[in-house]
Amino acid sequence: MKKIRFILKYLHHVFTARNSGGFGVHSPLIFNFIQYVLKEKHPYYIFREIEKIRRRNLNNHNTIDVKDFGSGKSETRKISDIAGLAIKPQEQAQLLFRIIAYFRFKKVMELGTSLGISTMYMAAASSHESCITLEGCSETANVARDNFRQLGMNDILLIECNISEQLENILKEYGIQDFIFIDANHRYKALKQYFEICVSYTHKNSVIVVDDIYWSAGMEKAWHEIKNHPRVTTTIDIFHMGIVFVNPVLSRKDYKIRW
Repeated sequence: MKKIRFILKYLHHVFTARNSGGFGVHSPLIFNFIQYVLKEKHPYYIFREIEKIRRRNLNNHNTIDVKDFGSGKSETRKISDIAGLAIKPQEQAQLLFRIIAYFRFKKVMELGTSLGISTMYMAAASSHESCITLEGCSETANVARDNFRQLGMNDILLIECNISEQLENILKEYGIQDFIFIDANHRYKALKQYFEICVSYTHKNSVIVVDDIYWSAGMEKAWHEIKNHPRVTTTIDIFHMGIVFVNPVLSRKDYKIRW
């Protein structure tokens, strides 16, 4: 039933979303964002290097114990299965790079490292002041660290923690962020908690990206509530992810883009 629901949601998105390349969008900032970020396909050298790491993970059939902090359960999984099913596809991970590079963001945080593929894209996007990623599962974090070392990305700060318990303390320590990617516990209550904390540590030009907004009914409900948050001005729904702007200059508007 969950898979059928997801497919129906995707079809609804396809038939109701804009495919305008930004035309008809009144805000210059959002128009340019659609034109020069969402529609941009230019490849960068680092993309090829990161994708080499992804392929190594796809061919790595060693197993690790993966702990789900939402359910409290652990399961043994192949690294290749995680790489194939649980990390961001190439185009979506590269979009994170494009957003950070376009706005020249310096302080970047990710909730939910997994194998670190999306982390490396974000860290590569600019001469960052800090790139912090939070991961609850120790063995998954170890694989991510090894991936970072293979690419020489030794300045990524990976913090192992229970995100639900420690997120606010971590943000208090590291301060206001330019860009936050939320890709951790995929449950309604957790996502609402993460967003409420994260949005308090943003400035007017910050961007928050929420992953898998249609992954479940709970995630979709949380996404609709995020859109109505008093700090949120404009959102862009590309189905796979929701992009949140808190800039008070922007009009309160929700865009649905076929991407």
